[in-house]
Amino acid sequence: MRSKCMIALLCLFVFAGQVLAQDKEVTGTVMDSRGEPLSNANILVKGTRIGTSTDGAGKFRILVPNNAKTLVISSVNFSSREIAITNLPLSIQLQASSDNLSEVVVVAYGSLKKPELTGAINTVKAADIENRPFTSIDKALQGAVPGLQSAAASGAPGSIQQIRLRGIGSINASSEPLWVIDGIPVNTGDASRATTSANLLSTLNPNDVESISVLKDASAASVYGSRAANGVILVTTKKGKSGKTRFRLDMEAGQNDIAYFNDNYRPLKAAEYFDLTRDGLINAGIANAGNVDGIMSSNFGFGNGVDFNWLDATTRKSPQQQVNLSASGGNDRTTFNISGGYFRQDGTSIQSSFKRYNGAISLVNKATERLTLSTNITAGFVNQSSPLAGGAFGNPILTSYFLLPSRAARKSDGSLNITAPDFGPGALFNTVATAELDNRRLKQLGVRGGFSAEYKILNNLKFISRIGTDYNVLEENNYENPFHGDGLNTNGRGFSFYTRIFNYTWSNLLDYQQTFNQEKDITLNLQLGYEAQDSKTFQSSIQAEGFPATTALTLPVVAATPITASATGSDYAFASAFSVLNFNYKDRFIVSGSFRRDGSSRFGINNRYGNFWSAGISWNLDRETFIQSLEWIEQFKLRASYGTNGNASIGNYDWQPTYAFGFNYNQQPGSAPNTIGNLDLTWELNKPLNIGMDLAFLKNRITLNADYYIRKTTELLLDAPLSRTSGFSTIRGNFGSMENRGIELNLGLVPVRTKNFEWNISVNYAYNKNKILETVNNQDILAGIFIRRPDYDFQSFYVRLWAGVDPANGDPLWYTDASKKETTNNWNAAQRTIFGSASPKYFGSINNSLRFRNITLDAQLYYNAGNYIQDAWAGFYMGSGNGGAFNKVLRQFEERWKQPGDQAVLPRYVYGGNKLAQNASTLYLYKADYIRLRDITLSYQLPSEVLKRIGIGSANFYVRGTNLWTWVRDKNLPWDPEQGISSQTNLNIFIPKSLTVGLNLGF
Repeated sequence: MRSKCMIALLCLFVFAGQVLAQDKEVTGTVMDSRGEPLSNANILVKGTRIGTSTDGAGKFRILVPNNAKTLVISSVNFSSREIAITNLPLSIQLQASSDNLSEVVVVAYGSLKKPELTGAINTVKAADIENRPFTSIDKALQGAVPGLQSAAASGAPGSIQQIRLRGIGSINASSEPLWVIDGIPVNTGDASRATTSANLLSTLNPNDVESISVLKDASAASVYGSRAANGVILVTTKKGKSGKTRFRLDMEAGQNDIAYFNDNYRPLKAAEYFDLTRDGLINAGIANAGNVDGIMSSNFGFGNGVDFNWLDATTRKSPQQQVNLSASGGNDRTTFNISGGYFRQDGTSIQSSFKRYNGAISLVNKATERLTLSTNITAGFVNQSSPLAGGAFGNPILTSYFLLPSRAARKSDGSLNITAPDFGPGALFNTVATAELDNRRLKQLGVRGGFSAEYKILNNLKFISRIGTDYNVLEENNYENPFHGDGLNTNGRGFSFYTRIFNYTWSNLLDYQQTFNQEKDITLNLQLGYEAQDSKTFQSSIQAEGFPATTALTLPVVAATPITASATGSDYAFASAFSVLNFNYKDRFIVSGSFRRDGSSRFGINNRYGNFWSAGISWNLDRETFIQSLEWIEQFKLRASYGTNGNASIGNYDWQPTYAFGFNYNQQPGSAPNTIGNLDLTWELNKPLNIGMDLAFLKNRITLNADYYIRKTTELLLDAPLSRTSGFSTIRGNFGSMENRGIELNLGLVPVRTKNFEWNISVNYAYNKNKILETVNNQDILAGIFIRRPDYDFQSFYVRLWAGVDPANGDPLWYTDASKKETTNNWNAAQRTIFGSASPKYFGSINNSLRFRNITLDAQLYYNAGNYIQDAWAGFYMGSGNGGAFNKVLRQFEERWKQPGDQAVLPRYVYGGNKLAQNASTLYLYKADYIRLRDITLSYQLPSEVLKRIGIGSANFYVRGTNLWTWVRDKNLPWDPEQGISSQTNLNIFIPKSLTVGLNLGF
């Protein structure tokens, strides 16, 4: 009897345990702050891997263990919440992370909420840069940040983008900002040696980027000390989020074409060229009406029946495509993100192409309650081809304008035309032929990654150690065939260049948080850290000549004559100790400060270490009672900061006196001093003052961010004259100073916001005035067409003033001086004077976003004004007869002087040139004001009920246009208004406009 009771009791306990262990169903709805349902929000049972996501109506249903007590709710662009499982069904509201009080901004060595910021920081989100038809993230920043000038000098796929933050801050050192990717200061720029334009950032897939923080003032940037003078750009790659594994597939395909083309500058057709040349030969006295046609026939192909369009032959509409796949998920202990992608873009010119294969992985593991481990790696492999640029005979853009239309790329039998008389020695190259016969390849590998460990020593004290690497390998192989082009005279020649850049950083940080009252709204955050960086570069170079008579063998190993075989290396290092302090008084008053002591191998042993600091304060007036009573004010904040930072972007050994070999004597190797060096050389110092204001009204329907800054740079690195008895004419030291001051505005408006329709407008504007304050002995510094003179802009043009054309005889005229009282037809008798600048006075963007139900239209207009562009090659194709054997453009043909009394724009056309009319003057300077439709996207989000039927979490279709329309103020502007920071044309590949269609799937 007792045993039966025991068995019955045991069964009862088992049954009760099963009942207690059974799952229970939890239902609910997730909404935003306005009550709109949120689809695809993550629902995770805290402490487990059990999760689900909301449907299109924001609803969810999940089975959870009977003892589960809390759910973790998260969604992209919203702040996460923990919700107790009570009072079913649950009704949950998430606050948008873009709200001023909740958005977290990545800053140096950490992150802060917006109310805690004292510095000038702008953030670009993933949605603003992903799935764009750009080969690198720097290109996607144009128009996204007030005060950030992003300009392309070339439209070649994979080319470098030039970036300036708050103007140009140096004369001889770099003015590029410091890039920090996932906490690692990385090498950027163009590290190639035989490729016309390449970019180390092109190996990073923009789709792998979560956010970009642009640090512009001392409070934000000075913690990076000696490298922060030109601003800092922090890139954070995507990390995993807890919840069920979510996959995303992005696909895009489209076509590229030339973005801007002025028909007045199209190359002449054959009949037009010969009419022009006929006049030119007669005007020059080389021919008369009776023999001019014969001269043109024997020299220029007149009468051969050929009218070839070289521009059409060397430019093209080109394809573009990309595919990206990612998976992200995890639980409250471990999260992951894995991605892979392929990107291809062919340029608007022949011989230009770009392919990228990339992958990324991120893992974060909470190993214990105190220890968190994380690692992330991004890797990209680029295969790039770029033609020559500038005045190279192998430049297809040059030849498309210079080659005569009477010369054809192919013979009547279809074979390449590469022999005399059309393309003999000394003639311009048939670039259609060299594009087929030559190879110009760059293969570039970029790997960036790191490992970090965070240990919580106390609840308010943690230690973070991070080691990161930035590894780049470039292999360049150029082959110039033995039949035509640059390799003809050497029976073919080949180059192989290898470049390896290994950069690593190790940083260690103590982070201390302390509260001072029961409400925990008075806090102190103190960070102490040490960081070391070492970057090593190795380069090898091989050149050989004398190749076999075939284009199948292209590497230097098959050549008969070795010319060059060399290897070299260089390196630089930094060692830094730093501290950061943030004091928060009830989110009302925020005080911040930083101090960094840097040592750099790039500076002289007498000044190797420097101190850099910042101080910032902000006052959140919206937390004050007298403002909180005004319900229509959401944010009212005042900011101010000041400090010092440095510029270390100079040569690795500029400070060091060196000897060089090559001074040989009596067949013996010899060396001699070749660099005088300067043991006292030190940083250029930047002292930025920033005063800012952040406003938000009417439930964030109106927002305004405004900043005024003065950025003074002292200790400029300039060359001072030196007695030649020393063996050197100059010595580089710290002498001059420069100033940038300006205003930045960012205005946001929401004119309409209803359940089914929303219209958002944002406008950013940046004005900057640059002025050189002091040079060595206040002497002018001439740099080509530019002059560096105290009290003037760094990029001031220094040219002769064009006065027009003499109606009586068609002579070119220049003003004798800046007074413009007298003219002369003698170019040498005219004085040079300062005329305008290559730097814009202001620039920015206007962004519109309209959403109606599931349809969204986004458009960005980018504008730029106040600067001039120099057409550096106009003297050849519009030089009144200079280079008469080259083709000319339509404007030269139509606007030239022809007979006495003509009020012509261009002088009389004289074969060989008319009194140096081709030389630099304001005739070839053009106003660069322009507006460009930088981006326009029409997208359609598939309705939730359709998604539910097909079992897909999200589906978005879109059509996107990039650079589709360009307006220019100066109708005579010959080339694209975007010509790099220096605003000088160099016959580079045309910047493309793109039309693409894409699909984003989430499941």
